[in-house]
Amino acid sequence: MTTAERTRTGVAVPVAVGAVGGLAWAAAFRGFMAEVAGPDASVVQWWGTFEGILLPGLVTGALLGWAEHLRRTGGRPGWRWLALAPLTFVLATPGVLVSVVTEGGIGGGAVGVPLFGMAGGYALSGRGPWRGRAAAGLPVVAAVVGWAAGATAISPALAVTGPRGAWVAVLFAASLAVLALACAIPHRPVGPAPLVDGAGPLVAVGAVVGLAWAAGLRGLMAEIAGAASTVSWAGTFAAILLPGAVAGALFGRSEHRRRAGLRRAGTVRGPAALGVAAAVVLGAVVVAGGLGAGALAIVVAGVAGGYALAGRGQPVLRAAAGLVPVALVVAWLVAAPLVDPAVAVGTPRGAWVAVLFASSLAVLCLACAMPQRRATERSSA
Repeated sequence: MTTAERTRTGVAVPVAVGAVGGLAWAAAFRGFMAEVAGPDASVVQWWGTFEGILLPGLVTGALLGWAEHLRRTGGRPGWRWLALAPLTFVLATPGVLVSVVTEGGIGGGAVGVPLFGMAGGYALSGRGPWRGRAAAGLPVVAAVVGWAAGATAISPALAVTGPRGAWVAVLFAASLAVLALACAIPHRPVGPAPLVDGAGPLVAVGAVVGLAWAAGLRGLMAEIAGAASTVSWAGTFAAILLPGAVAGALFGRSEHRRRAGLRRAGTVRGPAALGVAAAVVLGAVVVAGGLGAGALAIVVAGVAGGYALAGRGQPVLRAAAGLVPVALVVAWLVAAPLVDPAVAVGTPRGAWVAVLFASSLAVLCLACAMPQRRATERSSA
């Protein structure tokens, strides 16, 4: 393989992972927007949802994945300008810049969220004067606090004292946190070192991402249930959000152990054991939440997809495992109209829900691959 071929292969993986992550983020954030608008006012359109939200999310994720590749391979002239990648959302819907002025601030969220993400990325980057980074982080904190304090003005149902409002607030805060973490990539020091390293940081990042994933999945459940959707403290927080954060933390811990080459006694690797524990936690989410065999299938498909992506084991077995999540997505496309004609993939709402389902499953597969990848062998010196 030539150097050019290795470079193309090396850039393809982070770009693809970034694109999938960005698409999942945008699809979940569209769920936040649906909750804010309310069931009666929320309208999903082909142009507004796919061109204005999902496509920019995919492009933003791909650009930040490319930035991670450039960071690890020595950088390039001007590569740090990729920190502006979230502005793709504004470029996709330039009319919001006009409406902010002409319509009393309407559309400001479409401008504010990318700006908060970029500011948070600089605050988390570890580069530059600490006062400047602290100042950049303050607007992000203010946005989260401001939402918690002012959501009631939009709708009493969004009050954080109630379970639905608290879940929406968590979805908003966790989405901003994940965006800020991704936006930190172009600011980080150049070199082959991992973007996040150390047990504590990996566990913390895993917990935040797991919480965001679980909050987004709860949005998928709300769309499937439609008007019958109810949010409860036990069903949403105890059975979905908390286990999602715990599973993410376990995945982060397993990644630390994998990098450190740590193993348990015998043939069971520490990372694999933690990965199994995380899968059990996710299984408990769907069982305790009463979400049925269909939701449990998501966990099984995620573990199977993780094995397929891990790069270890027999190629035939990995290929067979990879068919499991694919089959689940196909099954959803076929069964969705039977669940509710409103989520049939031929409609804008149904297509968005399908993207949210498939991208959430893909992110879970990527997470489940971490404990199954080859551990880094420690030097005997």
